[in-house]
Amino acid sequence: MASYLFYDTIRLNRGAGGVLNVSDLLLRSMRLSEGDRIVAASERHPRLFAAARRIGFSRFLLETLLYNYHRLRMLATGERMFSLFPNYFLPFAPFGAHRDSIVIVHDLQYKSYPQYFSRAKRIWLDWSLRRAARSQAHVVFISQSSQEDFERHFPRCRNAAVIFNPVEAVQAAAPDAAAGAAIGERYLIAAYHYYPHKNFSGTLALFTRMKRAGLVDFLDITGNGAAEVKRMVAGLDPTLRACIRHRGLVSRNELIRLYGGATAFISLSTFEGFNLSAAEAATLGVPLVLSNIPVHRELFGGYAFLVGDEACDLDALGRYLATHRSAQRPWTLAEACTPRAVAGRYLLLKQRAPAALAEALP
Repeated sequence: MASYLFYDTIRLNRGAGGVLNVSDLLLRSMRLSEGDRIVAASERHPRLFAAARRIGFSRFLLETLLYNYHRLRMLATGERMFSLFPNYFLPFAPFGAHRDSIVIVHDLQYKSYPQYFSRAKRIWLDWSLRRAARSQAHVVFISQSSQEDFERHFPRCRNAAVIFNPVEAVQAAAPDAAAGAAIGERYLIAAYHYYPHKNFSGTLALFTRMKRAGLVDFLDITGNGAAEVKRMVAGLDPTLRACIRHRGLVSRNELIRLYGGATAFISLSTFEGFNLSAAEAATLGVPLVLSNIPVHRELFGGYAFLVGDEACDLDALGRYLATHRSAQRPWTLAEACTPRAVAGRYLLLKQRAPAALAEALP
């Protein structure tokens, strides 16, 4: 049996967004495993965690303090414990090379969009990721594409693994009034927050063409960014503008219903490390209309309709939408992305617990 300290200190970062959701789901899933003990840092040190949240203490400093405390504790008591860091940062430690650690690298968005990150943030990320590459920790990438992005900028990691994000999507009851979309409506669902790389302008342009071709009637958008979307659609024809509905933040049940009733899920992002929303929709059997970028080809090739830089072939898209559901085409990675399967992959990384931990101690 192995013990793990899961650093859910990412909760101290209010802007963590989707990474925090993935972290929470992974923690819950790992705790369901038999024979291993998974402890959250916030539960192991509740008073310290509460104080850090109250005074706005940096999660990076807190992780460094806790990590070194537990290394000293292991030396004094012989307690065996591995550390899992769910978002790129490995704490500084005066001894060892993090052989007792797992760190997850989600993506390198700041390399593709440096203009949206301060110089200080870019330097910090470069330093942190280079340290991870040179460490002896298990570095987990959420897709092969994400790992390839990493290796274009940093040394190849000694212990690298690709483990997809856990995807939790349970079929909801039949759509009803609570879902906000009438039964029988033909709509595209774009379930993600507004960020520049999400390419909302491309989504609006393709929706406009699809509506004029009679393929769909509405575009439903969820998440943050209502003001930005309103600004973008302000110049459209009023009739078309009325068919774009920004629903804001919706409940999980409502989101699942919106997925299930949609003609297709649409995401024309120019960059992704994984695209969790698309994976949720695919798990439910929803057709996908996605940009033709590496990670979409990796994860959804053969399932999704991929849209390249050239004008989308609406006839081909129409045939895809007409046949997808009737063919009941499964997403081939659905099983690999179940929370249970993903948690098992993480726990297997340290299956040689005693030997690996002995090497980790100075």
